[in-house]
Amino acid sequence: MASDLIEFPRQTPVDDDGVDQRLVGDELRFLEARNGDNLITPFQCDLCHFRNILGRGPVRASFKDSKIMAFIRRASLDALWAREPNTVVANLREAVRMEKFTSQLDLPSVTPPMGPFPLQDDFGMLPAIALLDRSLSKGIHSEHVQWGTFRKARSVVTNVTQAGVAGLGDSVGAYERNRTWISSVATHQFWYSRFVHGVHKRVGEVRKPDEIITIDVLHAIDKILESEWRSATTQDQKRRICEMGAWMMGGFCTGLRGEEMLLVDMLGTATSVQKSMKDDAIDPHFKFIIIGRTKGVQQDGKRFGIPCVKVTKATGLRPGVWVKRLVDIKRLAGETHGKLFVRKLRPAKLMEFEDDFYTVLERVQETTDLISKEICVRDVYGLSRSLRRGVTAHSKNMRIDKELRDAINRWGKEANTKLGVARLDMGDTYTTLESIMPLILEFSRAL
Repeated sequence: MASDLIEFPRQTPVDDDGVDQRLVGDELRFLEARNGDNLITPFQCDLCHFRNILGRGPVRASFKDSKIMAFIRRASLDALWAREPNTVVANLREAVRMEKFTSQLDLPSVTPPMGPFPLQDDFGMLPAIALLDRSLSKGIHSEHVQWGTFRKARSVVTNVTQAGVAGLGDSVGAYERNRTWISSVATHQFWYSRFVHGVHKRVGEVRKPDEIITIDVLHAIDKILESEWRSATTQDQKRRICEMGAWMMGGFCTGLRGEEMLLVDMLGTATSVQKSMKDDAIDPHFKFIIIGRTKGVQQDGKRFGIPCVKVTKATGLRPGVWVKRLVDIKRLAGETHGKLFVRKLRPAKLMEFEDDFYTVLERVQETTDLISKEICVRDVYGLSRSLRRGVTAHSKNMRIDKELRDAINRWGKEANTKLGVARLDMGDTYTTLESIMPLILEFSRAL
C-alpha cells in the first residue's frame, strides 16, 4: 500500500497508568475507510487527486510519485476519520432508507449526484500534503512535533493566499465588531476542515503543563546559589549565579512568565534598585521594568513596572538581594542599557538560560528530598511556567486575598491592547499601575 512508504504517527489511547484503552476494531482506526464514508465526507481516489495536482498520472518507478501518493492516501484517510464509525453507519443507514422510499414511489433521488468533481484541486489536497509533511518534523521532547506546532502550516497557506492575487476576489460582510469572511482559500474548504479535524484526532495532543516549583524548592535553590556565590572566583561565575537567583526569586515574586522575564529592562530596573532599596529606605523594594507587549513578545515601546519587595515577609525570600547583585555586576562590566537578562543572542532566547535553570533544580533533587529522584527534571519542569504556577499555588496557600492575586496580573491587561486603550473594567480604567503599586507590593510582601 502506498501509505506504508511513510510511517505517520498515530496516537494510542491510554489511561493515566499507561494501560491501552483501545476497543475492538480500533486497530484499524485511520488505516482503512468504512462503508458510507463517501456519503459524509467528499472523496476522490488517490489517482484523481494526483492528476488534479500535477496534471498527469504517477510514474510507477518514481520514488517521488510514490511518496506523493502516500501523502494523498494519508490525507484522504484522515479526512474520512474526522467522523466516528457510529456516525458514518447511522448516516449510511438513513441514506439507504430514504433512497428505498423514493424508489418505491418512483420519485427522484432525494440527494443530488455525488460527482464528477472538477479536474483541479478544489479539495485542498496540496496544502494538506504540506501540513502532513510538517507533522513528520522532529519534535523537541518527542519523536515528532506536536499538533500545536505543525497546525500552523494551515495558517501560513491561508495568509499567503489571501495576501496574494488569489485573495483579491474574496469579499467580507461586516457588522460593527462581528465579521464574517467569504473566502475561496483551499484551507477554508469543507474537505480541508474535515482533514484537519481527522489529523488532530490521529496524532492527539500531548499536554505537559510545567511542574510547580514549590516554596520549599525555591528556598533550597536560594541556599544552593548563595553557597555557590560565596565560593565563586570569577565575575562570569558570579554573573550566572545571580542571574538564576534574580530569575528564580524575582520571577516567582512578581508572577512573570519565562518569556516575560526576557523583557525586563536593565536601566529602569537598576534605577528602581538604586532609588528604592537604599539602606535607610522605609519600605525597600524594586521594580522589574517591562518594555514591550508581553503577549507574543511584541515589543512596541510600552513601559510599565512590576514592584517587588526586597525580602518577603512570610518566608524570607530575597528577590531584591539577587536583583541588586545582578545589577551591580552588569554595571561593573559597563552594561547600563538593554535587557536585564541577556547573553549572546539579540534578542535573548529562553533556551540560553535553560541549562542553568535545570542544573540548579537537579542539584536540589540530588541534595534534598523535595524533588523525587524518579523524575527527569528536564522533562517535567519548564522555564516558561513553573515559577508562575508555583507562585499561584503558594499565594493561595498563604491565603492571599483574590484582589491581590488579580492585581499582580493587572499589568497583563494594561499591556494587552492593540489600540493603545487597555481593556479593563470601569473601576480599573481610572486606576493606573502606579497608583495601585502599594497593593501590588503587598502581594510579594505576603509570600
